[in-house]
Amino acid sequence: MTKSNKLMGFLIVTLLLFLGLVSQKAFADSRLIIVKYGLSPGATGFSENQTTNDGLQINNLPLDNLGNELSVLSGIHYLVYEISPTGDGSELKATNPPPSSYTVLKEVADLATDSNGVASLSVSDGYYLIEEQTNPQKGLLKAALPLVIKAPVSGLNEVYIYPKSSVDKEKTGPPNKPKPAPKPIEVPKAPKSKDDSSKKVFGLLPKTGVASSLLLTSYGFVLFLIIICLKKRRKKEEEVK
Repeated sequence: MTKSNKLMGFLIVTLLLFLGLVSQKAFADSRLIIVKYGLSPGATGFSENQTTNDGLQINNLPLDNLGNELSVLSGIHYLVYEISPTGDGSELKATNPPPSSYTVLKEVADLATDSNGVASLSVSDGYYLIEEQTNPQKGLLKAALPLVIKAPVSGLNEVYIYPKSSVDKEKTGPPNKPKPAPKPIEVPKAPKSKDDSSKKVFGLLPKTGVASSLLLTSYGFVLFLIIICLKKRRKKEEEVK
C-alpha cells in the first residue's frame, strides 16, 4: 500500500468520525437551564446591557434596571409543559403567549431551583412552555411571565433562561395560616336563687310556708263573715214571721 493510499484511508476514517460526532451533536437533546435571580422591589428587569434574552449565560453578577445587585433564589418551582402551536403558529409569542395560541400536550417536569438558583432539564425538539410559581416564603409574591422556548436553539446545546420577577424581602415569611374558627359563645347559666320569703313580693310567694298560712287565715276570715251574715239574715226572717 502506497503512502497516498494510507493517507486517503486515514482521511476517510477521520471524516467519518467527524460526521458521526456532528450528527450526534445535531440530534442530541437540548438542555434548558433556568437561573433565578430575585429583582429588587420596583425593578422590572435586568440592566439594559444584560438584557439579551439570547439563551447565553450571563457570566458577571447581574444587576437590575435600578442598579441593584441581585442574589440567587433557591426553592422556586417551575412547571414545564410540551405544547403545540395552534394554526400556523403566528400567534404564539415567546413571552406570555395567549392560551388560544397553543395546545398543551403534556406536563414534562416540575423543577425547583437549587442553592445556586439553578434548575435544568434535557428536552427533545419541540415547543415548551415554562411557568414560574409564586413562593411567599421567599418573598416571590408575583410570578414572572410564562415563557415559550423552541428547541433546539440554533448553535446552542445549553439554553440559559433568566425569569424576571421581583422579590419583596420585607414581606418574606411563611404563608398566612387560616385563622382558627371562633369558639361558640357560652351563655352562663343563671345560678339557682335561694328561697328567701322575706325578699319576695307577696303575690309571687310560693304557696308554702308563710304564704300558705296567710291564705288559709284569709279564707277562714271570709268564711266566718259569711256565717255571721247568714245567721243575721235567718234571725230577721224569724222576727218577721
